[in-house]
Amino acid sequence: MLTDTQTMLTPQQKDIIFDSMSDGVMAVNSAGVITYANRACLNIFEINKADDIIGKSFHECFLSNKKNRAFNKLFDICIKQNERPEKTNVRYRTSTILKHLNININPVQPYNTDLEENSFLGMLILIEDITDHFRLKQHEHDCAFIFAGLIICISLFLFAWSLLRFTLHIYLKTSTYTFIIECITFALFLEIVFMTSFSMRDIGLIPKLSTLKRNFIETITIAAVSCILLLLSKVILNFIGIHIKSYYIGGSAHGAYVYLFTSFVQEFLARGVIQTSIKYLVRVKYQTTVCIILTSLLFSLMHMPFGFYFMASALMLSLALGYIYERQGNIWGCVFLHWCCGYLAMCLYF
Repeated sequence: MLTDTQTMLTPQQKDIIFDSMSDGVMAVNSAGVITYANRACLNIFEINKADDIIGKSFHECFLSNKKNRAFNKLFDICIKQNERPEKTNVRYRTSTILKHLNININPVQPYNTDLEENSFLGMLILIEDITDHFRLKQHEHDCAFIFAGLIICISLFLFAWSLLRFTLHIYLKTSTYTFIIECITFALFLEIVFMTSFSMRDIGLIPKLSTLKRNFIETITIAAVSCILLLLSKVILNFIGIHIKSYYIGGSAHGAYVYLFTSFVQEFLARGVIQTSIKYLVRVKYQTTVCIILTSLLFSLMHMPFGFYFMASALMLSLALGYIYERQGNIWGCVFLHWCCGYLAMCLYF
């Protein structure tokens, strides 16, 4: 039989157990001084080493930031009133990031029953970092909200087009349909900025500086090859007697820079809004491929008023740009490629 002392854990064994935990553990004594913090706790609060807080006042280390009101209030209840609050989800702002934490405070039980009833004896704090889980849920909520708005906009757009064209027999100019798409995009942009938690990086507007040079070279190379292939295809079709368009090339400088704005608007809609939303909502095998295909189908539907061939071209272009967006992580390379290839293709064939 083992004695009680033989079954007890050594301090080294306790440290190994606590340091292997994914949740943070912190101990504070009756004087309000931090006596222990495991590795997970240090990582959660972005503290380099335990010596930076061990032996220091808990109040000075963690309750001095007035922006963390809910966090501070939770511990004030325990310290000043010696009460055990319920396990609570609070926000805590570190020097670099806003975190969401589940806090479970356990006041130390008194060994001496003669102590005053409201005297603080210390506390053992368990901390669970749920920031990633919270962000995932928030992103799913935001994407569902955006996607619902997008479906409503597309449905109204196609309903209005079919009503005007097939019932009232009113034929609007291509520029009018383009303007409507731009208005839809602007409305969704306002929705994202003011009604969701998405950042400009989340929707592809801010590129990563570390990959900027590589993405630039890649985009220029793809644009050059694509334009050469488009021109070569026109030459071949003319040579064998197939004249899709009566003249070789059309367009103007005004049309070129107007289409640059159109390319930005459409890429923001297709990649920043549709593809990003579908990616967070669809959790299936081959997720990226499915997201690109669904995005391209929706994007091509918005080109229905321009005819079948234009829809098919928009579908093919969107499939290629969807892959590039996933590879580069921002819309700017897609905008440039959309402008180069899309405008040249319209000049050559449409």
